[in-house]
Parts: sequence; structure tokens; C-alpha cells
Amino acid sequence: MRKFITAILIAFLFLPQILLSQDTFPSVRLKFDTRFDLTTKIPVQDSLSTLSSFDGKYLNIILEGEINDKFSYKYRQRMILSSKLEYQSFFNATDWLYLTYKINNFYVSGGKQIIAIGGFEYDSAPIDLYFWSTFWNNVTCYQIGGTVNYKTTDDKHSIGFQITNSPFSTQTLQGIYAYNLIWYGNFNKFNTIYSLNRIEYEKGHYINYIALGNKFGINNFSVELDLMNRFSERQNDFFADYSVIGNLKYSVNDKIIIFIKAGYDQNKAQEPTSMFYYDRYVEPGTECLFYGIGVEYFPIKDKKDVRIHAVWASTNDLLQYNTFNIGVRWQMNVFENNKF
Repeated sequence: MRKFITAILIAFLFLPQILLSQDTFPSVRLKFDTRFDLTTKIPVQDSLSTLSSFDGKYLNIILEGEINDKFSYKYRQRMILSSKLEYQSFFNATDWLYLTYKINNFYVSGGKQIIAIGGFEYDSAPIDLYFWSTFWNNVTCYQIGGTVNYKTTDDKHSIGFQITNSPFSTQTLQGIYAYNLIWYGNFNKFNTIYSLNRIEYEKGHYINYIALGNKFGINNFSVELDLMNRFSERQNDFFADYSVIGNLKYSVNDKIIIFIKAGYDQNKAQEPTSMFYYDRYVEPGTECLFYGIGVEYFPIKDKKDVRIHAVWASTNDLLQYNTFNIGVRWQMNVFENNKF
């Protein structure tokens, strides 16, 4: 596997030269994106021990560009080695790999994609999050499928319909799917990521999402408020399974951002002892509160390529810890050719 990964890295280094030798590949961008942290978990109870370690959180390879004025492509690969899934782990670690065709204001794409679910926490890249909701932590968000998007001429609004394999699929040719309708809206100081999702967890049976992501911007402040309701036709109480997430950010200047984030996941749609769960991501009986504060510092003027962070977070878990995290994330722009 090590030789395979080495070969892939060499191919990425020489790919820009190969592409540029052909007139049909006028644009390509290649970069690496990674993050390293020191995490310390200090228990509230005396019976528990302090936990601490250095960790490499992510190593992403990102390749994207335009083939011509109609076709574009995007690819993100996480370099993950897993002995349990050695025979298939490389493609499992492919976050997205898809081709897009533009027809006037319509964009048709196919390949491995992000399942179109609303909310600003869900829409964030994992490398940009330090603590999160139960739903975000458990959701399987990348699947193969197709999407049709319509963008307004001013590029402020996008409405998309997507069909992918269900994230609950456990084998090929299972024949269960996810049907997703999403709207990205931009009203200058107010932005939206709203979705309606109907997802099969077994043939003919669905879990449904209404996800409302809202973002308000006032001067140097921004507030993200995500509301999600999850329901099955089999459950009695429509509002028994939901998540609420809030994230307040303040930009001190162009280098420093302070944020306060909190959220709550609840599922009382079923008893925890139920034999069959409708919601596989936020299990019945969940009443999880999480909260924390943090600061981000960008040391390079007018660039976001390097970011240093310091964060404190906690939850209402029975085994409760105060989690402290400091780390650095950097992006390495290996090659960029924007002829198009």
C-alpha cells in the first residue's frame, strides 16, 4: 500500500505538466491541505484520567480545474491507510470526484459528491471544525450520484436537485437512494443553505430531513443558526427528533477571529430500547448538548494559507471532559494554472 500511495503522489506532481501539454486541458489547480493538533481532555470526575496526544487530523489532496468553457472537474482525496479496509480504503477516502457540464445557467454533475443536506455546520469542510453536533459526527456525507443545479445570473442563488446512493447502503446493487433538494441563497447580509431530503434506510422506508441553515452578517459579526428536523412516516411526534446549532463569530481584524459555538441534538421519536431505529445518526434517547469557544489566527498578511487555532469545548456527557485543542492548519499550493 505504501508503494501505491507513493506512486499516486508522484503522479500528482507530474500531472500538471501532462495536462498542460494538451490544448484540451487549459486550467488546473493542485494543492495539499493538512492540520496537526495537540488535544488534552481533562475529566470533570476524579475517577477519570487526563488524556492527551499530538494528532495529524487531515491530509487532503485537492485537484480541480476547467477542461473548457463547458466542462470542469473537482477531486479531493484524503490519504488514509486502514488495515481493516485495505482493499478498498483508497476510494473510500475519496471525498468527492465529479465532472460538471455547464448549459447556460444549469450545471449537471456526476460522480462522487457531497450529499446535499442543508446547514452551515454540515457545509463546512471537516478540517475547519473543532467540535460538532452528534448528527455531523455520525453522518455519512459522500456518495456517488448526480446533481442538476440552476444558478441565477448574478450568481447569488443556486437551486439543486440530487439523487445519490443512500448513505445507509451497506452493499452494491442494494437499490436504495437519497433524493435531495437544496437552495443556497445570498441576500448580502443574510445567507441560506436550506434542504429537503428523503433518504431510504431500507427499501421503501425513508427518513426525512428539513434542514435550515441561516447566516446573518453585521459589520464584523456573523451568526450561523442551523435548524434540522428529522422524521419518519412511522413516528408519531413530528418534532421529536431535531438539532439546533449556533455559531457566533467576531473578526477582530484581518488576522484574528473569535468564535463561540453551541448545539443540541435530541431524539425522543422512539424509545432507546426499540429494536429498529428510524434515525441511525442521532439514536433514540439522545439529549446531547455541546459548547465551546475558540480563536483563529492567520499570521500571513492577506492570506489564509496558514491558520493557528486554540479551542476549549465540553458536553453534557456522563463521562464529561473539558477538551483543550491547539493546532495549525496549512495549505500548500503546489501548482496553479488558470488560463481559462
